[in-house]
Amino acid sequence: MDELNRKKVLEVKHLKQYFNVGKKDEVKAVDDISFDIYEGETFGLVGESGSGKTTAGRAIIHLYTPTSGSIKFNDQEVIGMRDKQKMQQFRRDMQMIFQDPYASLNPRMKVKDIIAEGIDINHLAKDDDDRSKQVADLLETVG
Repeated sequence: MDELNRKKVLEVKHLKQYFNVGKKDEVKAVDDISFDIYEGETFGLVGESGSGKTTAGRAIIHLYTPTSGSIKFNDQEVIGMRDKQKMQQFRRDMQMIFQDPYASLNPRMKVKDIIAEGIDINHLAKDDDDRSKQVADLLETVG
């Protein structure tokens, strides 16, 4: 299936994330990146330590307000999104997975509970049985 027939889920165009803009210690953490992610596609953002991968991810999921550029998720512009319900839905639909599991996962928690955190935070399970089924389905999906 070519790009013309697949749904574009994420479109990032000319994304820039600068810190301390206009100051002596200005940092251009992300300087003009563009890419598209299509439905069913696995996308990996790779680069050396300090190259801006995490900063790009944080800008894309709107933890940072980008300096400039465009981020469209399911054809809806994310930059400047003000509607609280739309932002809540966006955060349900898009999340980051960090490369270092020891920095982002609690080794004292069960895998089931780590995976269910997003389900719990977003109130997506009707009860404990539904929660367990959703976790099992997710594990099955990712193999």
